[in-house]
This record gives sequence, C-alpha cells and structure tokens, in this order.
Amino acid sequence: MKTEERQPALTESIHLFDNQDLCMLLQISKRTLQRYRSVGALPYKTLGKKTYYSEEDVLTFLSNHIKDFKKEDIAFYKARIHNFFHK
Repeated sequence: MKTEERQPALTESIHLFDNQDLCMLLQISKRTLQRYRSVGALPYKTLGKKTYYSEEDVLTFLSNHIKDFKKEDIAFYKARIHNFFHK
C-alpha cells in the first residue's frame, strides 16, 4: 500500500505577525514599525484593515538590519519569533 505525503495546510506553512505581536516581540514602538514599513525595510501585507508580517520576512529584516538592533539581541529576537510559533 502506497502512503501519500501530507501537504501542509496553508495556515501551517505561513506564520504571520500583526502589528501588536511584532512590536511586543521586537520591543519597538508602533511608530518605529511604521517607519520600517514606510522606508520599505520590512515587507508587509494588508488584509482588510490589518497589517501582517510573515515570519520569513521578519527574520530577513532582522538579519539585514543588525545595525538597528544590538548584535547580541538578534539571536534573542529570532529565538522569540521561533518560540512564538513553535510552542
């Protein structure tokens, strides 16, 4: 009997943060988050009137903007993001 590989559901494969979650995880203000969006540093999606950020985009953002964060905090933020979705 042949077993079929299970394809992950869309909600299992894409992890999203909203503004409040991301501000809390990165310990930044909503204004700072808005500034990152405005300058194009942090990709985002809007669904209805809410703004969302993918886990992959946030991790890429952190890697590319180390100068904006203390270098030793990058691993801490990445671990918090990982733990947020993989409890």
